[in-house]
Amino acid sequence: MIDAIDEQILTILQENARTPNAEIARHIGMTASAIFERIKKLEKQGIIKGYEVRLCPDRIGLPLLAFVLISLNEISKMHTTGKQIAEIPGVQEVHYIAGKGSILAKIRTAGTLDLERRLDQINQIKNVSVTETTIVLKTDLESMSLPISREKD
Repeated sequence: MIDAIDEQILTILQENARTPNAEIARHIGMTASAIFERIKKLEKQGIIKGYEVRLCPDRIGLPLLAFVLISLNEISKMHTTGKQIAEIPGVQEVHYIAGKGSILAKIRTAGTLDLERRLDQINQIKNVSVTETTIVLKTDLESMSLPISREKD
């Protein structure tokens, strides 16, 4: 479990993962070595899964964002199918869902022709029965940040 200090560290790192330990320490009122140890503990516990750079999709030629709802022939093969979908270039997320469909995939592509190729690849997977695609027109918020502060009872 994480405590209030871990919450502060995680909040700072989510805002900027490149924040030096010394700066985090000054903000929280601890030593840099204590912060380093806490971050290592959070990594070891799997709370911090990794660090990555967020790129601007438009600036690297991937302006089209689509969500694809995927229905399957056999639900028992959902995880195998999801892994096959995850291997397709441009697929950023694969979620197993309840309700309409079985899998929801987030895909970034260069345009509609590229999206069509990705959809063809998805539809060629044996267990896929039907896909339904939604193209995003505009995004106001896209984030991997999670709320860290827990409400106290």
